[in-house]
Amino acid sequence: MSSNTAKWKVVSFCLAAALVAVACSEAPVEAQAKRPPAPEQTRFGEPFTAGVMKNVNQQAGGPAQIDLGQVLGKKPAVLFYWIAGNPIADKVFQEVQALVEEVGSDKLDLYGVVYQRSERDTEAVADRVVSLKIKVPVLQDDDFQLGKRLRVQSVPNVTIFDAEGRLRLTNGASLSQSLEYKIDLAAAIRRAGETGTLTTYGYLSPYYPVKEMIGKKGPEFKAPLLSNSVQQSWSSMAADDKVNVLIFWSVDCPHCRTSLPEINDWVKANGTGINVITVARVTNEANKIKTQEFCNGSGLVFPTLMDQEQEIATLYQITSTPTIVVIRPDGVIDSVILSSDQDFGKTMEQKKKLFL
Repeated sequence: MSSNTAKWKVVSFCLAAALVAVACSEAPVEAQAKRPPAPEQTRFGEPFTAGVMKNVNQQAGGPAQIDLGQVLGKKPAVLFYWIAGNPIADKVFQEVQALVEEVGSDKLDLYGVVYQRSERDTEAVADRVVSLKIKVPVLQDDDFQLGKRLRVQSVPNVTIFDAEGRLRLTNGASLSQSLEYKIDLAAAIRRAGETGTLTTYGYLSPYYPVKEMIGKKGPEFKAPLLSNSVQQSWSSMAADDKVNVLIFWSVDCPHCRTSLPEINDWVKANGTGINVITVARVTNEANKIKTQEFCNGSGLVFPTLMDQEQEIATLYQITSTPTIVVIRPDGVIDSVILSSDQDFGKTMEQKKKLFL
């Protein structure tokens, strides 16, 4: 089979964003009919109109309700869209809060924003703001109205307004995310707070923190095999005479279900010198069974490890599936495959020539 057969499209599908997408798309038809029309997306560089939102962090972050329309335009503000329990979003929330505290709350406001679908979500948010020591208001986005206006598709998600309440930036994902030469997201937040102004950066391109791992040693981890639940370590499975490939995926990700069989076909025909191991997000027993059935039905020839608490995904800073991490024989991360136009087979042939 030629490498072209293994050409597959990877559409970024953030695991956290899936929660938001499902919440917005799977409501009963009757419920959808009763909802008000989706608001238009706000244009960058223009004042942002907003209404009253419930504050679900009253114990630490202020009054029961906050009128965004009244607070925006008094000083610069950062909105941090968040899903409680998402490891990367939790970490970045703490980092953004620390930065805003450093700049000064007198110069810059910070608001967390969450979309809560159930009582379970409400409890998770309440527990998480305490454990993370979140000191700012966390606003409840009813019907995902604010998220739609800001085009929130994944978390973490940072939005910045200047001192006049004008929308300057959305879709920030990491403080180290580069915006322009010598300006990253952290510098943009600092500039907004210290000067009250900010260049319009608009809707930022998707950012993948896993790329920050390139050039570093692949972190060690342990996880059970899907096939027999036997615990394995990464060091025992990695090969020092092959190109190692870690594929992060989820059985509930449609792009994974398309790409994995195609990669499997290529590996069966051309896999000499390639050591492929997949890491599947497994949340419960039913999900485990579903994942195993998919692996069996697809005849996957490579082993699959279970990432039951997203610990491995967090180690490798994975925010979307499928994500393919290419690791050199010496254990150093060489590259990450995310783009829709990358040919898996062609890329692997190039890596074999380079490293073997």
